[in-house]
Amino acid sequence: AAGVAPAYQGGMAFIENKRLKGDSVMKDLLLIFPSPGGGNYINTFPPLGILYLASFLEKEGFSVDVVDCAADPFSARQAAGYKTVGVSLNISNVESGTALLNEINRLYPAVELVVGGPLPTVSPEVFFPLPLKAIFVSEAEESLLAYLRYPGEADNKGYYFRDGSGRWRFNGKRPYIKDLDKLPFPALNKLDIGKYYTPVRRSAPVSALISSRGCPFECGFCCHVLGEEYRARSAENVVDEIEWQVKEIGTREIALYDDNFTLDRGRVMEICLRLLHRKIKVSLQLTNGVRADTLDEELLRTMKSAGVWMIALAPESGSGATLARIHKRFAAREVEKGLSLCRRLGINTWVFFILGFPWEKEADFAATVKAACSTDADMVHFSRFVPLPGTPLYALSCPGIPSQGMRDADLFSASGRSALTARAYRSVYLRHPLRLLRLLRICPFLDIFRLILHAFKTRNVF
Repeated sequence: AAGVAPAYQGGMAFIENKRLKGDSVMKDLLLIFPSPGGGNYINTFPPLGILYLASFLEKEGFSVDVVDCAADPFSARQAAGYKTVGVSLNISNVESGTALLNEINRLYPAVELVVGGPLPTVSPEVFFPLPLKAIFVSEAEESLLAYLRYPGEADNKGYYFRDGSGRWRFNGKRPYIKDLDKLPFPALNKLDIGKYYTPVRRSAPVSALISSRGCPFECGFCCHVLGEEYRARSAENVVDEIEWQVKEIGTREIALYDDNFTLDRGRVMEICLRLLHRKIKVSLQLTNGVRADTLDEELLRTMKSAGVWMIALAPESGSGATLARIHKRFAAREVEKGLSLCRRLGINTWVFFILGFPWEKEADFAATVKAACSTDADMVHFSRFVPLPGTPLYALSCPGIPSQGMRDADLFSASGRSALTARAYRSVYLRHPLRLLRLLRICPFLDIFRLILHAFKTRNVF
């Protein structure tokens, strides 16, 4: 069902071993996920975007290698022997990614360089000066396949390319993939799953899974990189992947990274019941957050029975004015109701807040900190607002605020543009020691120690 080859030695170690044995055959494609800049990220999960591309293209007959620089060291010289090198870029790794692209071009000018990912999707023009052959937007499985299979086809959609005069052209977006079940599972077999880490976990090794794409909601700070239409994999397909990850990859915990995992209640119930029927033993956490207004007691009971031990909710702000302006469109009482249900059922919870919206005053900050201190969640997480091109908030409410461009955006470190996160964390954790005890109940002691070191490094608390 997976549509990918059996597991083998992962990462650059596999590539280097092949070369040591004298394999000099030109390979079609190397896909790279650069390391986030600044070292301010303690969580590492497999880069599912390029892993989906790898499995899809291999199914179509192309040879593809994958490198996650957060897990494996990589140098530009290792790009030798590939026809095309693709780099996935977002707001946290654009500096290291563009530096890598320029170095590969300097060493191997004949290698075709392409980029894709969230940042090229919303700000393609930023990458026009780079020595690139193509800039892919949004979903890239079918558009990258068309580029590789028909490189001279002028009518290909889904990416920017240079015309005969060297100017960039775009033939329009490619339709989103409707039937996600037809995609092979992401090529997790190409990586060493044991190298990934999160301090918030029940089991190890930990992996990730996305069961749907697209978001129909209108949160003003979020760009709809995968579209506004909600597209979901079938429950059977999702459970097939979970079983494959557990039995073939060795995964013991999976972080569900959907934007809207609980949007279709019936599908979630079916996923959970299928997991129980097949007796698949795996810990599950809803890391990316779910809408509180989609939860009810029966659903949560069934999710817990299937292995869900942690759920993240995103109230975003304690300021009513801010909530109205970012179009979150649910009431704070719904978050507290969801947290209360989880507490009663023994499911751990995590809440997300965003600090520093451009219109906010000290009173708004104080309201958010007060809401964070009073919440019944086990863990509280703060991030800084970063205006992203392509978002409603950037277009409508933040005129004149520059985008990050080619600079890394650090959403979490207090050593960034402001110390709001440090002030907020001190209020929530240092002034309320019982919340620290909750962390000790959730995370192993060694991971708590690593979190403290991380807090010192990023000045998030101290």
